[in-house]
Amino acid sequence: MIEKFKQTDRTTFILFIFILFVFIMFVTGYKIKEGMSHYALQSNKITTLQLIDKELYSFTFTTNKFTNYDEIDKQENKFHQILKRVSSDLQKYNTDTSVLLKDISKNFQKKVEDLEYFKAQNSTLINSSHFLFDLQRTISDASEISLQAKNLTNETLFYILRYASSDYIDKKIIDKKLNKLKIIANNEKKQYLYTFYRHSKVMLQTLQSLKEVSQEIQINPLYQQIEMLKLHITRDYEKSLQYQTWLLNTFFFFAVFILFALILSHLESIKIKKELLAFKYAVEHSDNIVVITDIERKIIYVNETFEKATGYKAKEVLGENPRILKSDIQDENVYEELNTKLAKGEKWDGQFINKRKDGTILYEKASIVPVFIEGKLVNYIALKLDITAYIEKNKKLVQAATVFENTEEAIIIADAEGKVVSVNRAFTNIYGYMLKQIQGKNLSFLQSGAQDKYFYEDLWNQLLKNGIWKGKLVNISSAGELIPVWTTIKQITNDKGNVANYTAVQTDLRELETSQKKADYLAYHDALTELYNRTHFEEYLFHALAVARRNQTILAVLFVDLDRFKIINDTLGHDIGDEVLQGVASRLKATLRDSDFISRWGGDEFVVILENLESASDAAIVATNIIKNLAEPIKINEHSLVTTASVGIAIYPENGEDVNTLVKHADSAMYFAKETGKNNVRYYTKELSQNIQYKLNIDMELRSALQNNEFHMVFQPQYKLSTNSIFSIEALIRWQNPTLGNVPPDKFIPVAEENGVIITLGYFVFEESCKAFKQMHQSNTQIKYIAINVSSLQFKEPNLLENFLAILKRHNVKPSEIEIEITERFVMEQTVASMSILQNFRDHGFKISIDDFGTGYSSMSYLKQLPVDTIKIDKSFVDGIAQESSDNIVIEAIIALAKTLGYTVVSEGIETEEQEDFLSKANCDLGQGYLFSKPVRCEEIMERFH
Repeated sequence: MIEKFKQTDRTTFILFIFILFVFIMFVTGYKIKEGMSHYALQSNKITTLQLIDKELYSFTFTTNKFTNYDEIDKQENKFHQILKRVSSDLQKYNTDTSVLLKDISKNFQKKVEDLEYFKAQNSTLINSSHFLFDLQRTISDASEISLQAKNLTNETLFYILRYASSDYIDKKIIDKKLNKLKIIANNEKKQYLYTFYRHSKVMLQTLQSLKEVSQEIQINPLYQQIEMLKLHITRDYEKSLQYQTWLLNTFFFFAVFILFALILSHLESIKIKKELLAFKYAVEHSDNIVVITDIERKIIYVNETFEKATGYKAKEVLGENPRILKSDIQDENVYEELNTKLAKGEKWDGQFINKRKDGTILYEKASIVPVFIEGKLVNYIALKLDITAYIEKNKKLVQAATVFENTEEAIIIADAEGKVVSVNRAFTNIYGYMLKQIQGKNLSFLQSGAQDKYFYEDLWNQLLKNGIWKGKLVNISSAGELIPVWTTIKQITNDKGNVANYTAVQTDLRELETSQKKADYLAYHDALTELYNRTHFEEYLFHALAVARRNQTILAVLFVDLDRFKIINDTLGHDIGDEVLQGVASRLKATLRDSDFISRWGGDEFVVILENLESASDAAIVATNIIKNLAEPIKINEHSLVTTASVGIAIYPENGEDVNTLVKHADSAMYFAKETGKNNVRYYTKELSQNIQYKLNIDMELRSALQNNEFHMVFQPQYKLSTNSIFSIEALIRWQNPTLGNVPPDKFIPVAEENGVIITLGYFVFEESCKAFKQMHQSNTQIKYIAINVSSLQFKEPNLLENFLAILKRHNVKPSEIEIEITERFVMEQTVASMSILQNFRDHGFKISIDDFGTGYSSMSYLKQLPVDTIKIDKSFVDGIAQESSDNIVIEAIIALAKTLGYTVVSEGIETEEQEDFLSKANCDLGQGYLFSKPVRCEEIMERFH
């Protein structure tokens, strides 16, 4: 096997080298193809340059003809663009062409300049020729001009035109003609002749200039230089192609050689594979478990039988120690003996108690043999046989005997004739018979006579037909007591299909039948209050609605919820809470009619069904009476407890025509009653349903709002009323949702407290507030501390203080720079527990502030016991500041009391100078409101108050 691995490694290496050479050949071939494409492209561009140069060259032979100059300009631009691209391409591939390209560019620019001059002179020549033709025609038609003069003008014009189109005309002949014409013009004093002379002279000079510039263009070496460039890149391409072709052939030769070596290696590996195939087949198809490990006892092979027996796939155990199967049940001495023998190079035989992947026990009989090659240890081979079924079968026999003797059901074993063979202890306990008293008797001795002979005939007919019978028997004990038992009788047949035995298993039903009546009662009643339960309520309301629908009468569902029951339950304990619920149930029974249906819905919720009402208002009268009677104190032991109720009403058919709708709407109305002050009654309305849907939408969106970064923080300054300067800030959270828009905190905070999001949200607020406060300090603001609102639910977090301190440490903020704002209601509802929590925070340096003070139901005298530093007067009082207002007196009293107790006082919601002036005179310390500043972002705080 080791040799096979070596062979495999060699074959893999040769294959890798072959693939590498093939890859290099592919790359080389690709480069040859790329070079051909590049050469063809550049050659075509250079040829285009030569053609354009030829066209520009041909243009210089049109001395006396008008040519389309725009076409010449296009050719020049085209030449320039192609030359620019050729230069760019050749700089990448042929860097030694730069000097030649510069010369080409320079000569092209010279040719362009000469062509521009040629076009200008050509245009002038054509215009002059047209003028001379017209003037010659005028002279020919003039009678006053002599025939000699006319002939001379004709000859002169002919020679000028011939000179323009031919190099064989001598310019001196034309000059002589012009001199004669000048003499005749002076003699005859004819202006036409003199004008003809002067324009002919100018045209002759223009022709001379054109011939000279044409000669310059024609001798320009641009074409030869382009040809040299083409020859240059051709030589480079042929040289590169020759090298790459040689390289490709070389690699091809090596690839063929490597392929030959690969084939030889593969043939050798096939030979080794055939030699091992028989061994592999035998191992893989063996009924025994085969495990092979290396010398470090790490698994390198397992067969299929191992996978089936252990539940582990081979890939899961390869590289692992076989102890992955260890169950911790095996005696450690077994492993010590195993290791000792293997260390000596000896075979070990024994048994393992291992564990499968699913945790079940696997019993194995095993032999482990060290494998030596040339005297060197190379492997361990373990051959194991799964004996779990054998072990388990023996265990089951023992367990069956134990179960038979110790089960609570009576077990009877009878022979084929129905005579008792054996009974267990439970049989004796139920009937009072010992085995020796009844052994050999027919089972009929247990019959009590409560069931007639036809019953037993039917029993035996079913048993003989189906092989099993189940049902209730009423037997008689040795003492004559009737015993109801649920009995299962089965036939036991032998290999030939004949009945060998009967077994009867019987369950004593006496206790069950006694408790059945109680169970039937509890199925429809609340165990604590003995009112109807939720299941019975829904069945009753279903039928009541059917009656109301048939008789066209009004029906009302009242949802009653106790307002302060949780405080009682948490403070005084569940025992007292249970007695309160029993007292409430008694008062509901006393308040309502016998015909009214009352049920306990769950917890501190009750639901009432009122039938046959004259009008919907009758339900409110009943609900008011319920609230009135429940408001009376309930005396339990030394406690006199008061718990009010909130009632929601839904009317059939106005608010719904089915059970679920009416209950849902009554529940919604009850929650509305709680939100509007508690201890009152509310009917269901469509607007209430809309508000509940809005609240549900908030609940759904709120759960993903933090992950979607929809929250941000703003900060409202708190300023000294005496100096009108900033002193501290309050952190406020804002929520902008893509669907709901800007959601006010008073809408989403209560929902967050209900669905538990408030915990995560509270940590977000604290973290962001500390981060912003640190930034403000670094910008040199004069802010002393930051006030952060903490929900009462957050204080239930077991490690809240430690978590807050960790956040402060992360942002390098001191606890003394943080003011924890809590509601007055939290302090008063939690009492001693709350004060302990708050005191713990104060001991670590935090400031504590009571927010919205005056809106709760606390006693002023209770303030002196609170571990707080600051009291915040609620905005509702500040809004009412006016001359002779009662709010003024309340504010003055709060400030005076707070000052007496050494508290700092902050007034919220200051929006007018009148309010600010009053609070300042009342000796209030700090103010907060739109008059000084709205809540703004951290950046604006730093900008305004640095």
